[in-house]
Amino acid sequence: MLLESKNAVVYGGGGAIGAAVARAFAREGARVFLAGRTGGSLGRVAAEIRAEGGRADVAEVDALTSGRWGSTRTPSWRPGAAWTSACA
Repeated sequence: MLLESKNAVVYGGGGAIGAAVARAFAREGARVFLAGRTGGSLGRVAAEIRAEGGRADVAEVDALTSGRWGSTRTPSWRPGAAWTSACA
């Protein structure tokens, strides 16, 4: 597979285009991290990817809200662990 052992972060993964990109990356072997403002749609896309044998994690974030994360707070993860946030 083209993306085996790779990670892909897709912001807007709950929308039509982001979901299609995430599914394509997952089909090629990537572990997909879905991020966006709508947790429900992100969860549905992640469930679909997992049902097809892929690996997907979800983080609900709003990149458009000024000051929500601050200057030093960024989402972070490490392979094999759940996706966490420094500001959680």
